[in-house]
Amino acid sequence: MKQLYICKMHIENYRNFETADFMLDEKQVIIGENNIGKSNLIRAMQLILDPSLSDDDRMLDEGDFFDGIINPMENQVEIKIEIFIDNYSHIKNVLCQLSDATVDIDGKKLLKLTYRFYPQKDIYGKISYSYMVYKGNDESKLFTHEDRKYLNIKVIKAIRDVESEMKNSKSSPLTRLIKQKYKIDQEDIKAISDELKRTGANTLELPELNDLQIKIKSLFNDIVSYSNDEFDISLKTMDIDATKILYALKPLINTRDSSSTSLGVNNILYVSLMMLLISDDTIKTYIPAYLYDELLPKDTTGLLAKCYDKVKKGYVLKNDIEYSSKKSLYNFLYEHNPDNIGVTILAIEEPEAHLHPIYQRLLYKYVVNNSNAPVIITTHSTHISSVAAITSIVHLIKSDTGTKIFTTAKLPLNEKEQSDISRYIDVKRGELYLAKGIIFVEGISEEYLIPSFAECLGYELDKHGVIVCNVNSTNFKPYKQFADILSIPNVIITDGDYYHKDKDGKAIYGDFSDDAHKNIGYAGNERGLDICKLFLEEKIVTEIKNKKFNEQDKFFAEKGIYIGLHTFEIDIFDILDEKNKETIVDIFKELTIGGETQVANFKDNLEGENYTKCLAAIESSYSQIGKGRFAQRLASSCTADMIPSYVKNAIISICTKVGGGANE
Repeated sequence: MKQLYICKMHIENYRNFETADFMLDEKQVIIGENNIGKSNLIRAMQLILDPSLSDDDRMLDEGDFFDGIINPMENQVEIKIEIFIDNYSHIKNVLCQLSDATVDIDGKKLLKLTYRFYPQKDIYGKISYSYMVYKGNDESKLFTHEDRKYLNIKVIKAIRDVESEMKNSKSSPLTRLIKQKYKIDQEDIKAISDELKRTGANTLELPELNDLQIKIKSLFNDIVSYSNDEFDISLKTMDIDATKILYALKPLINTRDSSSTSLGVNNILYVSLMMLLISDDTIKTYIPAYLYDELLPKDTTGLLAKCYDKVKKGYVLKNDIEYSSKKSLYNFLYEHNPDNIGVTILAIEEPEAHLHPIYQRLLYKYVVNNSNAPVIITTHSTHISSVAAITSIVHLIKSDTGTKIFTTAKLPLNEKEQSDISRYIDVKRGELYLAKGIIFVEGISEEYLIPSFAECLGYELDKHGVIVCNVNSTNFKPYKQFADILSIPNVIITDGDYYHKDKDGKAIYGDFSDDAHKNIGYAGNERGLDICKLFLEEKIVTEIKNKKFNEQDKFFAEKGIYIGLHTFEIDIFDILDEKNKETIVDIFKELTIGGETQVANFKDNLEGENYTKCLAAIESSYSQIGKGRFAQRLASSCTADMIPSYVKNAIISICTKVGGGANE
């Protein structure tokens, strides 16, 4: 069953955030540069939901106000944080406990929780600050420690000592798992204690612990599923006293104490235990015999027998249960075997710590894609962000008025468009998310040449945080919308693909042999207007179509669209001086497997401005060069004189947008 999640958040005057109002999806991945406020965003959630915070922890001071506010306490400024919860109606414990937190937002019922840090006057007129956390819109209905038993947050810090926490019986997720998920018969514990004293063994044969071992082993190996070797997880006890046996358990990984394994493997084990701890355990994988017998008279449809097999001392859940039966079982057990454990939102800060890139990706894929628990992740890792669902991104960006938050929760793209972007980001390892600016291009030639062109102009794109995004087509719409919704500045560079029609109606691409056609406009691609139709109304497109080229260029540039006259390579060839033409011929000669005649023909066509034949020669099977290889080689030899004006303007525009001039 899907879990509840924070669907919306509002922040005023807290730390990095002067004001932020944003929507969220079921799984959330928070990304942004250092000191942008990722941890502070999590902390804002903790002020409301974290049961481990004391009253003193929730009491803020002047250093917690947004930096841009002068003397905030003297001027009686208030800090306010609101969270809205969705998908909670099927969780009866939460529904009952927090019914007075319900609000109606645009016809949808949500839970609303608010933190206020506010000034108040005493009877002498002296101003002091206090805080409150309340439910719904009624400040008299406080959200208390009792409420946090049913809805809370657990944060795994970025700088964490997993080994120390695993050893601590109070904080160990293993100990908490046993306390919360299992009711083990004390007579069984005493019998095992006596056996341990007699034999000196340190393993426990309890069906409940066997069930837990199976769960841990299965989850751990699901996360690291690419490995050919399956990890064996077992539990041992470090104490034989009957009152301490269960609280002195330690996990073994391939018979080795977890403290002697790698930090990365330990981190995965720790996260695995936390995932089990917060998971919805309504459907038990093991039911002791006494509980099964209690439930059986209430089962009028034979559901238990259909879903469970008998084993020693109890019953285990069968594999491959149909969805309809599992749903019925969930509802049956929810009604007749309810636990009072609430819902925990798990926030993991920088899960990539100590992990190999492959493990980072696998850990994310399981934690976010395969778990039914509410999860929030902060990360710097492109290995994680590259496999994150594109509707889960929470993008933090600096501005003059503090950190701004942009999310993809309501991304206006269809399923196929989302799939295209997801594949692109996966292949590119998520670098798009880290960009301060993006140049969208349609082919491999631009991808190779534009960074070099930028350097020729005095702009180092890496230093400016600008990336070149090759979409391998002219379908820029989903990519541009994706960048726009994350508020990442961007420009588009695209071909004009000039052609005119001869007397027989045949399209003649880039043919300058007929001077009469040099400036007549376009019968074909309309200088990329078919691309612009993706962004502009048909009426506007028609108006632009009748404008002169310089007027069109000005209009497009205002939209961040820079369109050439012909194909990218032909636009380069068209502005070459004699020296640069020699460079092009030399590169062709170096790369082609053809002979002297082919090189001579290429040179003649370049000199004669028959650029379409030059490009055809580069792409021909006879030369075996290809546009990408040619551009790659040209990138190391290009000069500023080779850069078409529209490409130059696009580079200068995007670098200016991200706040950078040419390199000193």
